[in-house]
Amino acid sequence: MIRINLIGNREGEESSSRRTEGILAGVVLGLALAGVAMAYLSQQSTMSNLEATAATLETDLGKIRQQDQEFKTMEQQKKETEDKLHIVGTLTSKERRAAPVHILDDLSSSAPEYLWLTDFTERGGTTRINGKAVDNQTIASFANDLAKSRYFQKVEIRETAQEDETTASRQSSPGGKQAPPQPQIPMKKFLIESMINYLPGLTQQAATSEASVAKGSGKGKEGN
Repeated sequence: MIRINLIGNREGEESSSRRTEGILAGVVLGLALAGVAMAYLSQQSTMSNLEATAATLETDLGKIRQQDQEFKTMEQQKKETEDKLHIVGTLTSKERRAAPVHILDDLSSSAPEYLWLTDFTERGGTTRINGKAVDNQTIASFANDLAKSRYFQKVEIRETAQEDETTASRQSSPGGKQAPPQPQIPMKKFLIESMINYLPGLTQQAATSEASVAKGSGKGKEGN
């Protein structure tokens, strides 16, 4: 009798099939891991490239901002230079050179009768006017008339005081006439301060510069 062992063959086939499946599973897992590794490496490379690009862009942006700031600085310097040239042109104009004549003329025409100017000084755009008058009303009239001038601004009476009769003397009037001595009449001494505007149509910026120029020159004027 012939016997055939079919069980052993089936076990061998099953064992071979399991080995094949294991190999396939290992290959698939290896391929999956390789894919993940490649994706990770690719992502890292992309991130590195993006970071390098971002750094380059930040550097370029910094340069652009610096250039923009330099351009704004140049524009500001250009504007300041143009403003200074305009102010210099204004301060050296014909109207500015003729202003002192008009100022003295207004000062003389504003002085009423029985009022004499003893001192007129101007420094830094501010003038101090000293004088004498017979009473406070005459001084107030002079200040009011002076305030109407286009060249005198913010006219204020700073001081008034009674003069000692023994010190009374002949004083020069604005027109150059000599006032007769009046020792019997008590005189009032006064001090008036005012801002001088050499160009009535001047802008505030130019007026400030005008005052700075006058202050820097340190010159004083005296009127008769």
